[in-house]
Amino acid sequence: NTFTVNNTYLSNHTVQEFFDYSYDEDEEEDIQKSVFLYLQLNKEHPEHSARCKILMNHAHLDMAPLLLWELKLLPLAVGWFERAKHCTTLSIYEDDPDNTKRVLQESEEVFQSRALTSVYEFIRGMTEKVLERRDELA
Repeated sequence: NTFTVNNTYLSNHTVQEFFDYSYDEDEEEDIQKSVFLYLQLNKEHPEHSARCKILMNHAHLDMAPLLLWELKLLPLAVGWFERAKHCTTLSIYEDDPDNTKRVLQESEEVFQSRALTSVYEFIRGMTEKVLERRDELA
């Protein structure tokens, strides 16, 4: 379920394969595109699958829910993006050169732009708190 970031995060990232006894060739391509990519990601890169799936399915990460915790979550958000950076270099099906595919179909520059945009939106939503904290440190 990729409707929300939370749903994507809570979805199963451990299943690596399944068997369908009611096999239908016409449905194979649709199933392969929508499910087998995630299954292969779970199998080859289980430690990164949740973050990569979030990035694959959510071009824009809404930072508004994090504002509830004020600036306490800013370091965690930055850290999440640092750990998710691996998704820009990961590939699946590496043992088959004809089918090798990058997990996240975007450059590091595009990823960096997404990360900076999210952090900017977070800080923009916290302008008053940032200014208060700045005054406290001065």
